[in-house]
Amino acid sequence: MKTWLTYIAAAAMGLAFEFTFKDSTVLMTGMNFMANLVMRMGIFIVFPLVLATMASGTASLSRKRGDTSFVWLSSIFWAMFTSAILSVAAALMFRLLPAAFPATSTIPSTAEQADAIYQTLSTSTTSRLSAANPFSINAFLNLFKSSDCLLPIAVLALVLGYALRPTSEIIRPAYITLNSFSEAMFRLAKTVARFMWIGIFFISGMWFQTIREDGSLASAWKFVILVCAISFGMILVVIPFVFALFTGFRRNPYRQIKRLFSAATAAFFSNNYMFAQCALYTDCRINLGIQKKVVATALPVHSLITKGGSALVSTMCTCSIIYAINGALPTTIQTITIALACTLASFICCLHAGYEVVFVTTFALSLLNIKLSGAEFAIFGVLPLVNGIALLFDVVLAGLGTGFTACHLKADCLVRSRDNV
Repeated sequence: MKTWLTYIAAAAMGLAFEFTFKDSTVLMTGMNFMANLVMRMGIFIVFPLVLATMASGTASLSRKRGDTSFVWLSSIFWAMFTSAILSVAAALMFRLLPAAFPATSTIPSTAEQADAIYQTLSTSTTSRLSAANPFSINAFLNLFKSSDCLLPIAVLALVLGYALRPTSEIIRPAYITLNSFSEAMFRLAKTVARFMWIGIFFISGMWFQTIREDGSLASAWKFVILVCAISFGMILVVIPFVFALFTGFRRNPYRQIKRLFSAATAAFFSNNYMFAQCALYTDCRINLGIQKKVVATALPVHSLITKGGSALVSTMCTCSIIYAINGALPTTIQTITIALACTLASFICCLHAGYEVVFVTTFALSLLNIKLSGAEFAIFGVLPLVNGIALLFDVVLAGLGTGFTACHLKADCLVRSRDNV
């Protein structure tokens, strides 16, 4: 069975289990424990996977002049362009289909509570930036300091890979050893992706429980419909057109998106881009047929900065909340300004895994000096849905960005098999 089908089936079983045993405290507590356990197990492999593969890929790319710089420049260009175009398109579509965000119990009751949350977010961002500092006193300390950001590992892998370039016979054994270890990590990631449906079962069960217990989706149904409608428009029209245009219409974008669906499903239900990495690496390497060295070097960069989905959803949330507070639509200039502020904030939202939309929204409002007295924290009520959609887009864009780079480097091939199982 296709991997994405097993993931969807596991999510359906999670929904059925939650609906059937929602009144059983023991069973739901056990499901919560297992969800946390499989989440940590899914992330466990990611850091050694990125370290080994990116170091090996950097060493391989460095053998040919210009390849390394093209990977970095194309990745940055793809991240910037897609984040900007998606957020601006979302802002303009919001003006055509406006929906006010309803007030819920998640809004702080006093200005002091709102300020406390702002302070917590600010302090959290500062501490996470400090923890993600790739230039610590001891470089290998990065292997232990960062628990939810790939930046320190990516920098360390880049330095190690550059040093391991096979420019002489004396260094070649080390390069071959690392390359073999990299292949082993890809194989391990494939194994994890194959059995990740078990984790999806537990995680989706808790996802549905959170949605049911909070109840905010019922009061925010107009906004939910808006988000889903605009998201479908983006993934059916805008993203395929951009990918086809950038690849010279040499690859079918819909087929590429379909082959990334397993990783997108994992990101949607887990609300964590790290958890989806094993499936994403496997989808890019096998489903999209991209050479190992390009996947190993481009994909970590995209996972860090390609956050078009977070910018897209945050733009809709910000415009909707301002519309609800002011009772009038923001002007066209204001909506585009909001979109660009969300785009800028999205480039560092990887520091807040699971809360990307909240961070981008609050950061953008702070950047524009817009005070809403904590109304923006109503997003917490629908966070599992909106953040899941944001990460689904982020994962798809990361895979397509890697495919865009590989297409121009002639490092991809047409694949007949449509899945990794």
